[in-house]
Amino acid sequence: MTRTNKSSKTHNFFKKIKGKFEGSSYSVDPSDLIQESFVNQSGEGAYQDQAPYYSPELSNVLFLSKRGMSRAPLAREVMRKLLHLSDLFGSIRPSARGISDAYEFCSFDKRMVHSAKKFGYELAGNARRINMSELSSANLIITLDRESEEYTKSRHFYIRGEVKAIGAFLPTGDTPYVPDPFESDEFIETQAKYDQIIRLIETGCQNLLKSFPSLV
Repeated sequence: MTRTNKSSKTHNFFKKIKGKFEGSSYSVDPSDLIQESFVNQSGEGAYQDQAPYYSPELSNVLFLSKRGMSRAPLAREVMRKLLHLSDLFGSIRPSARGISDAYEFCSFDKRMVHSAKKFGYELAGNARRINMSELSSANLIITLDRESEEYTKSRHFYIRGEVKAIGAFLPTGDTPYVPDPFESDEFIETQAKYDQIIRLIETGCQNLLKSFPSLV
């Protein structure tokens, strides 16, 4: 059996991308390139070159939101729980990221952590900003808000998988996106808003799970 040199394929892939920018006026944030931020044991930030993660055995499903500190991690945990109880367990890897530098490594939204716990979901960790290796290796990207959908459109040349808004998996007539818990709403009490967000994400993930065979 012939082995494929993954590092060579990755090099050629990004070489093609580089060619697209040469002579182009399109602006790209250097931090979007193939560097991934992480926290080492001392708690200090560091950067490390990293090739796009890819596994032929796993389909990567990426939940994307503006901050990555409430809706996206919740969607990941909801999907993890659903997958654990399904025949697809072990074949799909859900992940969650934000699109903004401003919230990188911020703790998850405490109100969402508390609210999710009432529904049986444990949220723990910090927000992580998406990098282009993760974007390009995702088989399916689920955008949870308008900002993340626009983000994927502006970086479509990195994306090899399919992009779907969460609204595609919500009942007809529902909002196409999950409401932002940090945006004030005079017509709904804060806790009720968080509960609404959780129920919307649960519904979206349940319908997404049913659609996986045709999507990934």
